[in-house]
Parts: sequence; C-alpha cells; structure tokens
Amino acid sequence: MIKRLLQSKFASQTIWALGGQVAFLMANFLLFVILVNQVPKEVYGTWALYITFISIADSIRQGMVQNGLSRLMVAYPTNLSLKSTGTALNFTIVVILGLLLAFVPSLFTKDQALIEILRHAWKGLVVLGSLLFIATFCQAKQKFKTYFLVNLIYFITFVTVLLIVRFTADQISLVDIVNIQTVSLLPAVIYYLYVAKLHFTAPKKRHIIQLFHFGKYATGTNLLSMLFHKADIIMIAYFLDPASIALYHFATKIMNYAELPLHALSQVIYPRITASFRSGNIAQLKNEYGMSLMRLLMFVVPISIVLMILNKTVVHVMADENYIEAAPLIALLAIGMMFKPLGRVFGLTLDAMGKPGINLYMLVASFVVNVVMNIILIPSFGVTGAAVATSASIILTISIGQISMKKHSPVRPLKDLTQAIKFQLKLRQKMKKKTIVQNEVIFN
Repeated sequence: MIKRLLQSKFASQTIWALGGQVAFLMANFLLFVILVNQVPKEVYGTWALYITFISIADSIRQGMVQNGLSRLMVAYPTNLSLKSTGTALNFTIVVILGLLLAFVPSLFTKDQALIEILRHAWKGLVVLGSLLFIATFCQAKQKFKTYFLVNLIYFITFVTVLLIVRFTADQISLVDIVNIQTVSLLPAVIYYLYVAKLHFTAPKKRHIIQLFHFGKYATGTNLLSMLFHKADIIMIAYFLDPASIALYHFATKIMNYAELPLHALSQVIYPRITASFRSGNIAQLKNEYGMSLMRLLMFVVPISIVLMILNKTVVHVMADENYIEAAPLIALLAIGMMFKPLGRVFGLTLDAMGKPGINLYMLVASFVVNVVMNIILIPSFGVTGAAVATSASIILTISIGQISMKKHSPVRPLKDLTQAIKFQLKLRQKMKKKTIVQNEVIFN
C-alpha cells in the first residue's frame, strides 16, 4: 500500500509540499534552537507572546483571503482578476493588522519589551503574509515544486544572514531577528515573480464581495481556531510568569514541527477534495475523503506515539535542562495530535463544499470549552493543566465534528476511512499476486 502511494501523483505533490514546509520551518527551527539555548527564559517568553500575536493576526488574513481565493482559482483557473483582487485584499489586511499591533497592545500592557517588539509586527506580517500568499497561488495551480523552491530560497537567505549577524554582533536582539526575517523575504519574492510571470488586471468588486462572503466565515473559523490553540499561552501569560510561557511555548513548538506532515499534506488534499466535490460524483468525494484521512493518519499517528514515548529525549536534543519540565507537556499534547487528521479533513471538506459557517459554529463552542478548562486547570496545575485542557478540547471538538458531518454531507468519516483502507489492502494483495505470477513466469 505504501509503495503504491509513493508511486502516485499525490506522492510527488506531497513530497514537494512537504519539502516546502520543511524549508520554511527549518528557518524557524534554527531560530528556535538559538533562542532556547542562548537567551533567558524571560526573553524567550516575550518572543513567544510576540509570535502568538502575529499568529492570531495572520489567521484573520488567511481567513479573508487564502481558502476562498484558492477555491475560486480552482473553479476559474484562467480568471486573472481573481489574482489581482486577492493580492490587493491580502496586503491591505496586512497593513491594517500591522498598525493595530503597533499601537493597540500598549493600551493593555506595561510590558515594554513586548510593546517594543510589536511595533515591528508589520514586518513579521509582511513576511508571513507574503510566503503563505504565494503558497495559496501554488496550491491552487498545484505548483508544489515552485512552492518548495520559494521557501528554500527564503531558508537559505535567512540562515546566511542570521549566521553572519550572529557571529559579527555581540548580541542579537528580538528586533534584529524580525529585521533578518524581512530582509530574507526579498530574494524569495523576486524568484517567484520571475518564474510565475504573473499578469494582473484591475481588482473587481464582485470578487471582493465573493471573498468577503466566504472569508467572513473562514476568518471567524481561523481566528477561533487560532485562539483555541493559543488560549493556553494567553491564559498562562495571565496566570503565570514569562518563564512558564517559555516552557509551554517550547512544547508547542515541538508539536508544530511534529505536525509538519499534517500541514504539508493538507495543501495537497484541499484542491483534490474541492475538485471531487465540484465533479458532482458523490462516490468520488467519499473516496477522496477516506483516502485523505488515511494518508494523514499514516503520518501523524506514528509521530504522536514516538513523542509520547521519547519526550524527554526530544527535550535533551533540542535544549538544556532548563526545559526538561516540558517533556510531560509534549506527551500530553501528542495525545490530542493523534486526533487532528480527523478534524483537518473535516474542516477542509466543509470549506470545499462552501460551508465554512459550520466550522465557525463548532469552533465557538469548542473555544468556550477550552477557555473554561484553562481557567479551571491552570491556577491549580500550572502548565500541565494547560496541556490537559488543550488536548481534551481537541478530542471533544473533533468527536462532535465527526458526528455532525452526517448532517451536512454524504461523507461518513469512519465508514469512508474503512473503505479506503480495505481498497488499499485489496490493491496491495492484487499487486502481490501479480508479482508472484510474473516471477513464476520468469523462473519457469
């Protein structure tokens, strides 16, 4: 079954998509290793809060632009005004969010280090907004090799500049890091503009309206999803101290890297599910759903089990003894990670069917549950309580989602997954028999 998958077009697209994810995350991984080993926990805690604000803000941009634009580009691949409208909307949102992060947080906090770094948040949003927006174009056109090369160029540039500054400067500040990220974006964008040879027309009002109507639900869903995953960090910042933030953020960063296959495969899965839905063939949609879920589980479940068993080893490899308390957090978060493929395919399918509002309503309930559990558990159990609250909320949300899927689509998650596994096993057995017959012919 695995050999069959590796020989498919899906596999080649996945390899390029995974490579692009690896290239982008390796830049962040190198920075992560440098920070956890060379700066005090309190400073890393400030960086963790900065990243949290950036992630929440960018979830708004993604919701308003990315999935809706990708869906429309799959449906109308030759419509140039879609690209123009999406680009204008994307960077207008980046500017607005950058201004808000520069000035609003100072009204609610006296943390001068955080206020200072957030004044440069627009740079982080430009970097993230540009790279992920390029990924949207590549995803819609299924140009995953281009996506890989763009991120590889960013990675090489970032590592080069970071190492030069690291060994020539006495100390690197958090603002220096943001500036390095911004400079590293330029070669990647120039390369993409060169190879893509984009042709833009004037943005059209009807496309803005289409993106808005889709995006208002997707934005709410993305924002609540991000708040759902960042609620623990925000609540830890409220109840505990910067060192606790650093400890928990360390564990969540490890989980982010472990979830790399989940994110990479999702980029390949979304246009395929969209295409199968638009074909009007229910059997094709159900088959694509089952196959997508099976593929994600094949990657995610083994990684989750390894993290649950070798969590202390992971901490020792990544950092020093100051972060050993993060080991049990990794194990707890890995339990929730095992259920994420079910939730990811569920959400992608509803988006592909043009029903992002359902995701939004479900996340409202799960967000409330997550916040309540964090409020109850963090004061009593500290960062361990936050990890328990997060994993429990993920499992509860996804379980409800699988049940509700029956009301909104012909898909039957567990049944379609079982059918996909049976089909692959039968195919594998058939290929095995064919190989045996061929060998008998050769040797006889």
